[in-house]
Amino acid sequence: MPCPHCPQEEIEAVLAVKMSQSSFEEFPVSNEADNTEHAMEVIPTLNQFQQPIALEIVNNWKMQKLHYIEGISGTGKTYLLNAICGLFKNFSLNIEIISPCPFPREHKSILKILSNHDVFLEEIDKLKRAMQNDKPFGGKAIVMAADFGQLLPFSLNFNQKVKNSLKHLAENLVAPFKKHVLPTPTDDWSQFMYMVRQTPKIVIPDANVVSSLDELIDFTFGPLYTEIPNLNGIILTPKKADVEYINLKIMDQIKGKDLVFEAKLNTRIIRSDLSLHSMTLSFEFLYARLSFSVDSKHEKGCIVALDEPFEGLQKGTRLLFEDLNGNHLCCKVIETGKDVDISRVKRLIGSSGKSNNTQQSVLQFPVSLNFASTIHGSQGKSFEKLGLYKLNECFEHGMIYTAISRVRRFEDYKVFTEDTVIENKIEQSLL
Repeated sequence: MPCPHCPQEEIEAVLAVKMSQSSFEEFPVSNEADNTEHAMEVIPTLNQFQQPIALEIVNNWKMQKLHYIEGISGTGKTYLLNAICGLFKNFSLNIEIISPCPFPREHKSILKILSNHDVFLEEIDKLKRAMQNDKPFGGKAIVMAADFGQLLPFSLNFNQKVKNSLKHLAENLVAPFKKHVLPTPTDDWSQFMYMVRQTPKIVIPDANVVSSLDELIDFTFGPLYTEIPNLNGIILTPKKADVEYINLKIMDQIKGKDLVFEAKLNTRIIRSDLSLHSMTLSFEFLYARLSFSVDSKHEKGCIVALDEPFEGLQKGTRLLFEDLNGNHLCCKVIETGKDVDISRVKRLIGSSGKSNNTQQSVLQFPVSLNFASTIHGSQGKSFEKLGLYKLNECFEHGMIYTAISRVRRFEDYKVFTEDTVIENKIEQSLL
């Protein structure tokens, strides 16, 4: 039953106006500037499956505070969350958007956090304010999107990954979440993704198979010798060693001169070689490596990604490297087209000996090549062209499904494999 304190009629009126037959893949864009003191959020158009879920969550948030929206890739979970967020904001409710990190991050025990008063003082204060009562999540309303076919959370203990999954949290009897399901569409792509999500063996269509890595690179990035690489393409592979191999192979194909950058350690300059960004500490010095190629005439560059947050850009942000200006890398954010200058940052390096607890620091550009990436590193991102390498070496639940779901059509991905039937690692208890 709807909460008597919520403005149900007003919410239904807003959604009714925004509801149409158009696809939920497009966000409406307002061309008129709203100069009012309290500008209303533009609510994205919802389809027939999304609208009832939005109404139920917004109308009953005081009585039912915990919700999760389940659906496979492409059903519009994130889109629906955006609409719900806008509705809550239009009724002057405080909203906090928490996006999952696309890179592995170990969950910290609350007891361990509480023991580090100096380091986590601010976080402890926030935790105490949120948990000042005995209600789940401190009485806050929580709305999550869930696809249990995706990769499991990062954990040092591999056997604990299933217990750390979102499904374990969402179905906890102490703090039960209200489940909302977005149905799987009936088009060929959605049905294929549904099969990839839960089938132990996957048959890759012949049209999506290439016979060589060179052919895979050409499909993903285009003719590298004559044009700038396709900035919205990437090659994914399960293991980091193959990522480095592919990045180097693509670098060799880009016509232009090599720019060799230097890392600075303890005021000394350490020369670099023509390899990927990596670091090893031995014989009391740091050997830092970073390489890019650029053709000043054609302004060809290479694709890099931030290794850590930088001036408001989150870790993993993909950039096009265009030039070197003094001590800065002149780059362009691929997603937004914004120009950004990347400077060297101070990074702490572990000691070389077990008995030596001292830390050394290095001034280094916080970027690495990103023509290729691990499947884990691609989570939360979408691409126009996708190459997949060594899918038969996927080693845990959801890797193949996570990889292929980075695109939205059959025409947008290719797989380099000798066998079109691939073993799929899945955890049936999560599906």
